[in-house]
Amino acid sequence: MTIFPNQIGEVLHLYNRVAKMKPSTLLEKESDGIGPRDMVSISEEAKKQQILSQAKSEVLERIRDAK
Repeated sequence: MTIFPNQIGEVLHLYNRVAKMKPSTLLEKESDGIGPRDMVSISEEAKKQQILSQAKSEVLERIRDAK
């Protein structure tokens, strides 16, 4: 796995932000449960690959069931 310098910088920035916060504030934020949701976006090429892979597995399954 490759780690880029900008990733290290982002982690350090996050660590510095969290280190400045009071522990009670951290506990309050965790208990809220309303925090930001992670967003995942899939590129068009990845969607295409996913659809092709799914179609391939479905076709192979139908062929195996036909025998």
